[in-house]
Amino acid sequence: MQHFSCRTVAELVMPGLATGRLTVLALCGDADSGAELDRALRAPGPTQLVLDLSGLGRLSPAAAEALCRFADGAAVHGRLLLLAACPAEAAAVLARARLPGGAGCGLYPTVSDALSVFLTSAVAPDGPQLRRYAVELRHELLAHALVARAQGILLERYGLRTADRAAALLHGVGRAHGLGSVRLAAALAQAPPPHAGLPWFPGPVRLPQPVVGFVTGTPGRPLSLPVVLDALRDAVCAITRTAMANVQLIDASDNTLWLESHCGFPVEFVRFFAVIDDTSTACGHAARKRERVVVEDVATAPDFDETSRAVLLAAHSRSLQCTPIPGPAGRPQGMFSTHHDQPGHAYTGAELGALDRVAREAGEWLDWYRTTTVRDALEDLHRRAQWS
Repeated sequence: MQHFSCRTVAELVMPGLATGRLTVLALCGDADSGAELDRALRAPGPTQLVLDLSGLGRLSPAAAEALCRFADGAAVHGRLLLLAACPAEAAAVLARARLPGGAGCGLYPTVSDALSVFLTSAVAPDGPQLRRYAVELRHELLAHALVARAQGILLERYGLRTADRAAALLHGVGRAHGLGSVRLAAALAQAPPPHAGLPWFPGPVRLPQPVVGFVTGTPGRPLSLPVVLDALRDAVCAITRTAMANVQLIDASDNTLWLESHCGFPVEFVRFFAVIDDTSTACGHAARKRERVVVEDVATAPDFDETSRAVLLAAHSRSLQCTPIPGPAGRPQGMFSTHHDQPGHAYTGAELGALDRVAREAGEWLDWYRTTTVRDALEDLHRRAQWS
């Protein structure tokens, strides 16, 4: 039997919700006791709840009934209980436990999907000024959920005594390998478990670092992610003869684009486009279509919502192009954009060819970086956790 735990992933004040609060909880292990589960759900007090069940090993009928009773009681007071990433066996138990006439629990494939229900309620669709906040909040909560799930995996797999110890391991190993806790947590959740007493990735051939022609320096010297992204930014500026460019990386967990390197933009532009979704900008359209998008006039192009258009015009961006950085199976893993202060800027065939070349080189290096760095970090995490 796996030890049951309930960890608070996030607690947020959201005035747009009926209760004014939103709490995300992550359940791990075997939920056998209805009373134990009921106590865990009541602990946060009057709040809207999202439960991340990805770490749940078993849900007993008694615990499922307690979950349904709590959901029905909360609904009477205008509160929602949404379940995310529910394992198939637990979902079947819940279906059998649903009370006659009860509202039941909403089931969603991911934490992000469940959160979008609350974000839609809290952020009015006609309030574009709040759109970026909603995207940032959704991503922040998803990141918390990923870390909580990874901590649960470490607790169960290696018998760590406390969640704090698991958090410290994630943070230390992520920092040592330049990944960060969230990226390492996502990799841990997606990787198959190691065999006991053996290296996690025995005998892999370590591929050499790809040649990146747009990076100046000593050939063969290991490159860091910031160095490569800054060099890519400078290279596309030189190719298109502009002082305004930016590079974004795509988070595949929710298709958000994160601004990683930029030059030539005012602080308002950087803040607004720090994290965006793929619905109302040219770079988002390019990522979704998996092909370059050229905008001849920002003032009239249909690629932007009005708030994004206003921020671009205030930054003196009148025309631009967005080129995807290719990734595995043709799915973009990033984007770079160049901007000009006059409408109708024409890109030559030679310029577009050069942009495609550096995009391919950047994509090959990012593939290599993520494969080797993530694998090394997971192996290091496995080694350290066994000795904890």
